[in-house]
Amino acid sequence: MNVLHNYNFVKLLLILVLITGCKKKKDLPDSNRGQLMEFSNRGNLTKAEIVDRVTELSAQSFALHDVTYYSITYRTEYLGKPIDSRGLLILPNEIDSINLIMYCHGTEIPSATLGVEKITPSLYDGSKDTHRDIRNMGLSWASAGYAVFLPDYIGFGLTLNKDHPYVYYPEMFTSNIDGLLAVKQFMSQQGLHYDNRLFITGWSQGAGACLSAHKYIQEGYSNEFTVVASSGLSGPYNFTRFAEEVLSDKSKEFAALPILSWGIYSMNKFSTIQRPTDQIYSYPVFNQMSSILTPSNKPEDIFKEYFLSKIMNGTDVAFINELKNNSFHENWKPIGKVFLHHGDDDALVPYFNSVDARNGLTAAGGDITLYTYPGGKHDTELGNYILNTLHDFNLLK
Repeated sequence: MNVLHNYNFVKLLLILVLITGCKKKKDLPDSNRGQLMEFSNRGNLTKAEIVDRVTELSAQSFALHDVTYYSITYRTEYLGKPIDSRGLLILPNEIDSINLIMYCHGTEIPSATLGVEKITPSLYDGSKDTHRDIRNMGLSWASAGYAVFLPDYIGFGLTLNKDHPYVYYPEMFTSNIDGLLAVKQFMSQQGLHYDNRLFITGWSQGAGACLSAHKYIQEGYSNEFTVVASSGLSGPYNFTRFAEEVLSDKSKEFAALPILSWGIYSMNKFSTIQRPTDQIYSYPVFNQMSSILTPSNKPEDIFKEYFLSKIMNGTDVAFINELKNNSFHENWKPIGKVFLHHGDDDALVPYFNSVDARNGLTAAGGDITLYTYPGGKHDTELGNYILNTLHDFNLLK
């Protein structure tokens, strides 16, 4: 009787230890940032199919390789907590030694109602008429011989239920660098030679992500990557001036006000400011979509007068400091080259952003080239951008 009792007690104890051990392991926070979680082969395209899908210019002269593209899932952080995100990796076929480009896509609204699956990089299925960034920048450079990684960003794809940290680059960088680290693991597993040299690109908000990533990588990840060059099209590099010029003329209509409103919402949420939105907005703002769907294109109609006045007279120190922290046009010296591309008739992200970046980074000792496209709008110069970036990067391989 005692033997049976002792046996049952020991058995119960072992079961409890196993249950507790399993639960403890499951509940432990896994913050292995940059860990490759899984990957999926999403398809292949021939050179002829790529030429057919590139619509911003003729790719006939540089489409040299068929490509294979993969969905890459990796561990990152969102508001300080572990989360998984995805991106698309496009590899040129029959290449063993990798030249890697990260391309950061332009502004897109993360809404299932608006067809977010047609713009999210990791969901690309070889389409001829969706995924403009992937088809033009991604396929062009990959077929020319580069491996191209296109992060989804938090708020898209696997993380569609989360607010996207729109144009708030300190937060955007976290998931993008973790994606690059996961891509390194994938390439190593595939037996591909990669020597840590990195090219960074982006358009619109992605150009801001591009230039800020150049700075952050050389400052914090130089053991993992060497930035050879960055090349951005129409980016909001001087975010401080961009915001202040719009907000200072508070009775004037601005087509770009909804995206600036979204940027201010993101800055408030993802920085340490975190004020109740009714201290900033004069209409109900409770998530990112409500910050985008502004009832007017006039600053005085959507922002509180108290908020506007303190920004303009310089007394809102917390917000002004975050604007400065989110501007990358000066006060750091890029290691590697910086190529800036901008149409001088861009009404969405003003041309002065690239002029200020050229002047400020040159003054800091950087090697900066500015391509100015006369009469160019925000979305008319993709062909020139693709071709000039390819030419410049090829000289640096």
